[in-house]
Amino acid sequence: MSVAWIPNTLTLGNLVLGFIAIIFASMNIPHHLSIAGVLILGAALLDGLDGQVARMLGVASKLGQELDSLADCVTFGVAPGYLAFKGYIQGTWIYILDKPIDIGIFIAAIFPVCAAYRLARFNVQHVPNAFDGLPSPIAGIIVALVPLCFINIIIPKLLFIIGFVLVALLMVSTVRYAKPQSFILQKITGIKLLLFILILIALIFMFKQWVIMVIIALYILSGLLSFIIQLIQDYRY
Repeated sequence: MSVAWIPNTLTLGNLVLGFIAIIFASMNIPHHLSIAGVLILGAALLDGLDGQVARMLGVASKLGQELDSLADCVTFGVAPGYLAFKGYIQGTWIYILDKPIDIGIFIAAIFPVCAAYRLARFNVQHVPNAFDGLPSPIAGIIVALVPLCFINIIIPKLLFIIGFVLVALLMVSTVRYAKPQSFILQKITGIKLLLFILILIALIFMFKQWVIMVIIALYILSGLLSFIIQLIQDYRY
């Protein structure tokens, strides 16, 4: 009996959590954005497991890959975009012919558009140990962490929009990012890997979501720094 249903179930779990995150983001209840953020983080965990489980069981398939991309588009494209709209971008009014138009709708739509393009590009062209552009799960996690890290802090709307659009554009950029799992497993092995995991768990337990935000920020900067260095080298030679 085929066990392909196991990783596919994890992928569908990712999709379900993304869908529920959208529902919670739309609700008028206390901490609705934080709940949506937690659901997206939970979906990211499932997204990180499904491919690993499929390869471990020897059932990796084209179907699983396409299903994963569709789930990621909802969970790390549509859900973060809607969360951002409901919590931070809604009510960005401009007037055209004396008619008020909330352009926050269109700004929020940039995120799922970029995520969809990023995922489609990955399916047709990618290198084994790197990502071209910021991975959509990382981008989605960044948006999901905002209501968790800034619970009682008001973020200026313009500042949020700039950061939101920059993260979206990084997804479709040509900035190359190393695959975290490949880098860790290649550079850290044995007892060092165990110590690394234990230290990471301890830091997350102590500082919670801020540790994840700092790690992601460093990851983004690493790609940008490598991109800038490559540009300088290309210009010089």
